[in-house]
Order: sequence, then structure tokens, then C-alpha cells
Amino acid sequence: MNSLIEITAAEIQELANVEPKQASKRFELIASSMSDDQLVEVIEKMDIVTLTQINSQHDISCPSIMSELMSPEQIRDIVCQQPLYWEEKIKSNAEELMHHTFDFMTYLIRIQDSEEKQTAILECLAEDPAALFYLSIPFIELILGGSSDDEDEINDTFDDEADEETVGYSDWQADEEAHSLSIDDPRSLLALIRDRAPNVEKSIKNMLRNTGSDWQLIISQFASELVIQAKEKNQVTDEYAEVDDMFSFLD
Repeated sequence: MNSLIEITAAEIQELANVEPKQASKRFELIASSMSDDQLVEVIEKMDIVTLTQINSQHDISCPSIMSELMSPEQIRDIVCQQPLYWEEKIKSNAEELMHHTFDFMTYLIRIQDSEEKQTAILECLAEDPAALFYLSIPFIELILGGSSDDEDEINDTFDDEADEETVGYSDWQADEEAHSLSIDDPRSLLALIRDRAPNVEKSIKNMLRNTGSDWQLIISQFASELVIQAKEKNQVTDEYAEVDDMFSFLD
């Protein structure tokens, strides 16, 4: 059995180096003939670059067995590596970057089959500065640059008083319906984050409010830093090593 798992992992990894989309499809096919425990072992045999390649190329409109079975730590690490796979049009366009990161985080979080797993993922992301900012990107304009057209809706969702507590969503599913929020609305994802991990939601708001810059400039700066961070993590021996001068431009 160990041999089968190793062979399967090697096959998926080799295919991912050539065609990540096909590797994703191949994993889904293999999943029908293996147990969840076996699939978890296959995933554990793959390096983080392979997992990032596969998840970055997966059709996020479809469920992913791999994403559902990955550990919170593995999900955190692919989030930190994923900026290496951003296309130039994403890195250089604030709107594209917000849309892309929102889709990717929605895909990784909402696919999970339990609230406990969602909470564990969010808390794990918040422990890494790069992962936390990646998670924050979809909400930058919402928190820092709300337009007058939807000011009433934004004020209904956020409270800018001194305690910096977000108000408006105690039951995120009920409020999605009450406020006509769909899953493609960043406010819906932020409501889910607040419900599952309120400390993570507060960390997002504090991080963004402490920047004190124009939201489009913030995105541009952090996009560059995230790519640099991903490259450095990919090159060091210890893939979990911290980069000392990360986000130094915020000091």
C-alpha cells in the first residue's frame, strides 16, 4: 500500500510539472478508487510547489477533493506560494488582484465540510503575515475605500468607532439572505470570517487601517512583497522560515 501511495504521488507530481490542470483532473479520478486516508497520504507525499501548482490551476468553480483534504498548514503554505503563479495582468491591476484573491480564498474556505476546519484554516492563515495579507486583499477597497453609492450598505456592515469592532453579522447565513448577499460578494466572505474566527476578522481590519495609504497603492505594494516573499520561501531550505524584513515598508 505504501508503494501504491508513493507511485500515485510521484505520478501526480510529475504530471503537475508539465500540465497542472491535468494533474488536478487525474487526482480527482484517482480519488474515486482510494479512501480519504489514502488520499491524505498521497497529498502528504507531494511538495508544496506541486500542491500550489495544482490548486492554482484547478477550476475553482468545481469542488476540489484535494483542497478539502489538505491540512490548514498545507493551505496556508499554498496561499503563501500562490503569488508566484499570478499573471502580470493580475499583479499590475488592483481590481484584478482583488477579484482573483477573493475567488481563490472563497474556493479554499467554502469547500470545507465543517465549521471547525474553516476556523482552523483562518486561524492558521492569520499566523503568517503573508497569508494574512493575502486573505485581506479582497476587503481592502471595502474597508478603506467605500464609495458613496453603497455607503449605506457598508455602514450597515462595518462600525468605525474607536473599538474597531465590526457589527452587523451575528449569523452570517441569515444575514446573507437579509442583505441579499451572494457568495460572490466580498462582504459575504468577510461575514463568514467574522462568524468563524472573529479575531482573524479584527486582524484584517487592524492590518489595513494601520497602513494609512490609498487602497490601490497598498495593493500594489503588497502584491510586490507577496511575490518576493513567495520566491524567498521557495528558495530557503526550511519552507516555513520567516523573512525578517517582510513588509518593512509598513514600519
